Amino acid sequence: MRYVHSTLFHVQWLLQVLLTGLFCLSDWGSTTQAVLCGALLCTVGIPHGANDHAYRPNTTSVGLLGFLGVYLGSMGAYLALWWSAPALALLLFFAISLHHFGQSNFENRSVWYLPSLLWGAWVLVFPVLLHWDEAMGIFGAMVGSGVSWEKSASGLSGMWRGLAALLLALFYLLALLRLEREQWTRYLLQWGVVSVWYWLTPLLFGFIVVFCVWHSLQSLQHQLRHFQSAGGGSRRQFFLGLLPFGLLALAGFGGYVYFRGFAVDEAFVLLSLITLPHVVVMHRLYGAPASPTSPTTASGKRAV
Repeated sequence: MRYVHSTLFHVQWLLQVLLTGLFCLSDWGSTTQAVLCGALLCTVGIPHGANDHAYRPNTTSVGLLGFLGVYLGSMGAYLALWWSAPALALLLFFAISLHHFGQSNFENRSVWYLPSLLWGAWVLVFPVLLHWDEAMGIFGAMVGSGVSWEKSASGLSGMWRGLAALLLALFYLLALLRLEREQWTRYLLQWGVVSVWYWLTPLLFGFIVVFCVWHSLQSLQHQLRHFQSAGGGSRRQFFLGLLPFGLLALAGFGGYVYFRGFAVDEAFVLLSLITLPHVVVMHRLYGAPASPTSPTTASGKRAV
């Protein structure tokens, strides 16, 4: 079953409409926004990649150690890239996030599937165009250069940003008509409710809600289906499998906030470190047919 025909899709767009209505009718201050973002990040946003280890090819305990070594090693290499070439690291973060958001929405195997690329671009670029100065400030802090991104990008006026958003939306809708005609109205509905949400909400609050309500839940549903079809693992086993590394990630994030406070630029750099290996795992998963090999738990035991 295609994702847009699933019950989850209908729950998501209805929830998005509800949140949009509540945001418009209620006075959601910064505290309310922070509480909602924290709840979403802790329940689905951060844990949605906690089962990556379950999809490793080598299901033994030695395989788990090897998987963790590669996973952590790639994070370390990416951190070194942030240290030595932060602008390149930021571009890489854009690229892998664009692909990942699009792939979770269309469940495509190819990196170059046009609707997937354009949806990923819309999810990332549209809120940046709406909140240009704030976004450039965050990117500048992430790169840490001596040049102010706000000043260097000030030449891009509101008219040009609006034109860029219009063209991106047009290309996406045309790509849907060309390649997703049977599901066109469903994807159009999704695009509409997400775009209205972005238009009405602050940059970080709007993005975190979309990240959690749409992307994270999409990813969890696909992982659960793979977990069940590949080896007969149960729903209960899947969610229990999220706990070890999910709780570890939450504890690590909590420790970071406790000792460092919450700096947006640092938080996005940390997110990028986890995103890189997670995207590689998920890309393989989206391209993997159901196999007789069972998913595994953290201990290396088959989930049967």
